[in-house]
Order: sequence, then structure tokens, then C-alpha cells
Amino acid sequence: MRSGTAEHTAGHAHEFPAAVKVFVFFCAILGVSLAADINRTWILSLMGLGYLACQRVRKQLISWLVFYGLLSVVLFLNLRHGFHTLVISEYYIYTFWWLTPVFIVSWDLISSPPGNLIAFFSRLRAPSSIILGTLVIFRFFPTMKTEIRNLGESLRNRGVLGPGTMLRRPLAVFEYILIPLLLRCLQLADQLSVSAISRGIEAPVRRGSYYEQKMKGGDYLCMSVAGAGTLFFLLYWGIG
Repeated sequence: MRSGTAEHTAGHAHEFPAAVKVFVFFCAILGVSLAADINRTWILSLMGLGYLACQRVRKQLISWLVFYGLLSVVLFLNLRHGFHTLVISEYYIYTFWWLTPVFIVSWDLISSPPGNLIAFFSRLRAPSSIILGTLVIFRFFPTMKTEIRNLGESLRNRGVLGPGTMLRRPLAVFEYILIPLLLRCLQLADQLSVSAISRGIEAPVRRGSYYEQKMKGGDYLCMSVAGAGTLFFLLYWGIG
């Protein structure tokens, strides 16, 4: 978990504090949930991509640009030319496209350093149970992403993920992937809980962080733009 956090932190020229990330996250949820015309949520997606660009997270930005671009192309072909995918239902494609603004900002939030999140919720006087639950949930997905990558490398080294094996024994390959992932899910939940407790989550004091950042002018500007942009979006195109 530490190595993933270090990678994320090192990749940021200016990482916004946890307060900014939480505020932008709730703005994205409000914009998507209250929009009268959900076909206009592409505006919120552009705002989310601009939010990543302000932090100069090139890898995340490129990944989300590719993801959103592919979704948009598939959705356009489906609506205009009747194109149908064989693997994923058009309903899920449309849902992912609609919720992309939330996905963009939420991933940036959950991949933040755990110390920043703990310090932020501690300043809000949040109960320890809420801080612990939020921390475990937020850190589970980035940690699980690392575990999936490691599992894939292990299976490839053993020749399990070779094209021939996947074609001859697809159910066996599925079993080789599913069972280790289920076991790691159970182990990771316990490990993340223990990690949070070892960081002093249960101590009856206000918690801080070595990585804690103070709010600067640019951070307040980002919150203002996100709030004003979401408010303008809802007022101009209507609240549903």
C-alpha cells in the first residue's frame, strides 16, 4: 500500500488537499444526480478532466481520456447507426458514460495518501468508525488494482494466460483468476483495518499527517470553480 501511495504522490506536481478532493467529489455527484438532461453530463466530464489536468497527473488523465473517448464512440455508433456490442450491454455503456464525471474525481480521491484522509476527517470531528470504514473502502480499490496486476504477471509467467490455454480451458483459467482474487479480497480487508488501527485511528486525539497540506489560493480557486461550474450547469440546463 505504501508503494502505491508513493507512486501517486510522486506523479503529482500539485496534488490538491483532501478537502478540495472531497468537495469536488460531492459537486460531481450533485451534478450527475440532479441533471435534468443527462446527455449534458459530458460537460461535467470535461470539468473532471480539467481537474486532473490542474494536478498534472498525466497517466490518469490519458487513461480517462481514452476510456471516455471509447465510450463516446461506442455510444455514438449505437445511437446513430444501431451498432451493438457482443460483450457489454448498451445499458451499461450508457450508464458508465453518464457516471464518468463521478468516476474521474472519485478515483483521484480514493488514491490519495491515507494520512491526508485521516487528518481531514479528524478535523471534521468524524467518529472513528466512519474514518475507519471510509479509509478501508478508499484504499481497497487502488490496492486491489495492484494485486490484480501482480496476479496477472504471475499467471503469465506460469503460462496460464497464454492464448492456447485460454481457448482450450476457459473455465479453468477463470478459476485460476477468481479463487486467488477472492482470497486476496478477504486478506486485504483485514490488512487495511490493521493498518488503520496501527496509524492511531482509535486514539482519542486529533490526528495529523506527515503528508498533510495546507490550503492555498489555488486550492480555494479550484473549489470555487467546481462549485460555480456545477451550480451554473444545474441552473442553465435544469434540475431534474
